[in-house]
Amino acid sequence: MSIPTRRQGITALAAVLILAACAETGDAYYASIRIDNYPKADGPGEVMSDGEAESARRIAAIIEAHLVRLKSDYHETHLYRDAHPKATGCVDASFTINADIPPALRHGLFATPGRSFPAIVRFSNSNENPFRADSQPDGRGMAIKLFGLRPDEHPMTADPQASRAVTLAGAEPGNFSLAGQPAQDLIMISHPTFLVADAEGYRRMIGYADADNWMADLAAPVAALFAAGIPGIKSATETTSLTIDNPLSTRYWSMVPYQLGNSAVKFSVRLESLPQPQAVPDKSDPNFLTRVMSETLKKDGTRMTFLIQPRTSDTQSVEDSRIEWLEQDAPFYPVATITIPAQTFDTEGRRQACEALSYSPWHALQEHKPLGAVNRMRKAIYEAISAFRREG
Repeated sequence: MSIPTRRQGITALAAVLILAACAETGDAYYASIRIDNYPKADGPGEVMSDGEAESARRIAAIIEAHLVRLKSDYHETHLYRDAHPKATGCVDASFTINADIPPALRHGLFATPGRSFPAIVRFSNSNENPFRADSQPDGRGMAIKLFGLRPDEHPMTADPQASRAVTLAGAEPGNFSLAGQPAQDLIMISHPTFLVADAEGYRRMIGYADADNWMADLAAPVAALFAAGIPGIKSATETTSLTIDNPLSTRYWSMVPYQLGNSAVKFSVRLESLPQPQAVPDKSDPNFLTRVMSETLKKDGTRMTFLIQPRTSDTQSVEDSRIEWLEQDAPFYPVATITIPAQTFDTEGRRQACEALSYSPWHALQEHKPLGAVNRMRKAIYEAISAFRREG
């Protein structure tokens, strides 16, 4: 290994200073954010890094500053979500635990074979632009909100916009009438891994990504490599390069782990059945994913399978979500069936109610505690951003 010269060292230091100077810091909103209840790293495989809570606080402030700019850029009257702002549809569903679920996985919601939950499932695109055409490559999201919890089942945090969703849904039929009740959320995206390993890497990444200047745009590739490393860059590239024909036929993963009993698990959803034949989608329509889902569900329903992947080795990291738990080492087990009946969901009342709902991995029973750095950050960040959106 060669030893850097003094000139090379000065050049590298200058580059770092330039990158730091062009990053978004969120200073205008930093003081208003409190994360006194930051989660503890006390689950299986969890280890908290130094300064994690402070990084999460800074990330929330950066996102708030960015949302204000986006509101102005798109000439909107309200603040959209910072992640997955474009819903391609919110649909009614039921979530039924399989009769043959393995005994080792019978914890929390999965404890009783045959138990069924009414649900609202939100499908979405991940890009920050809520008006971006569906034909563009992007990460795709699936978020499930389960209702019908028993009185003794208490989510760790509640949906702060649930009552508002009930009001906006008005006379809309279906499961939005349950939106004021406690719920368990299950959040997934169309790729099995995340782009950063820890809070500091995420803070650096989002600081450059959300900056509003040409220097940050120019430095983006170097900043991304610095923040995420090669595994993170690979994950980000693969996540955002996906094109799909129908959200109902796409596979989704939790990306990050959750607790189940005394173990860490990840989960996934895949298609079980779809009405045939399927019409070829008109991708010139910027909202064609909504249209194709609407056509799919006009006369027939569909089914999807929910799977759980138990951690089988300490070498499968709970903290570094860039690293996939390979299926040959840690198999997925089918544990529940998601049934989406025929329905009309593309209405103005349903769209407004869908926008009002908030999803968070921490809308969860203690038995399904979110694990790892990404999930711990999510709690502080999601709560801050949700409150900020309501105020804005």
